Amino acid sequence: MKTEIIKSIVARISAMAVIAIIMTVIMNSCVNKKQGSSEANQLDSLLKTYSALKDSADHEWKIMIADDDDKHKMMKRLLLEVSYTNNYDKDRFSELSGLVDQLGSMRYDQKSMSNSAMIDAYDSATFALSDQIIAYARDHPRYADFPLMEELINDINEKNNYVLMHRIHYDSWVKELNAFKKKNQKKILKADPGLEMESMPLFELSS
Repeated sequence: MKTEIIKSIVARISAMAVIAIIMTVIMNSCVNKKQGSSEANQLDSLLKTYSALKDSADHEWKIMIADDDDKHKMMKRLLLEVSYTNNYDKDRFSELSGLVDQLGSMRYDQKSMSNSAMIDAYDSATFALSDQIIAYARDHPRYADFPLMEELINDINEKNNYVLMHRIHYDSWVKELNAFKKKNQKKILKADPGLEMESMPLFELSS
């Protein structure tokens, strides 16, 4: 009788031990799943933040370039207004028009702007050319008869004044993106090894 009782107790203890082991395994599995899920959520959040900052910087860049393109078109339009007078220096007109066409090939992009000399050269050429075209229009004897010339000149000068503002806005987003990449580089690359981690250049010169 005692032997049967002992066997029963041992069996119960064994069963309880097995149950305890199973519960431990299940709990550890749940913990690992939660940890894995938490890490996945964190990586997903990092990628979304990265994309949002990159998109914002790219959006500011597109606005800036579109504004610059508009300025080029206004410069060409001002030259056309002069030609509508049917009494103008055709050689000078062709020269200035050709110089406007060359501006696009001189312009920097988001990577080549790391060369500040390239930015300076483009700015110098653009501002000098806009001044020459404005002077070409204002020096025409029938300038007062074509009010659109004055409107275009004001628009061109306004676009020139926007340049610094656009660059400040662009730099502000790039600074945030660069700081975010530097702080979270390992985790971002773990989530997506193909993402660019190199810091993007700024218009602002480092002190």
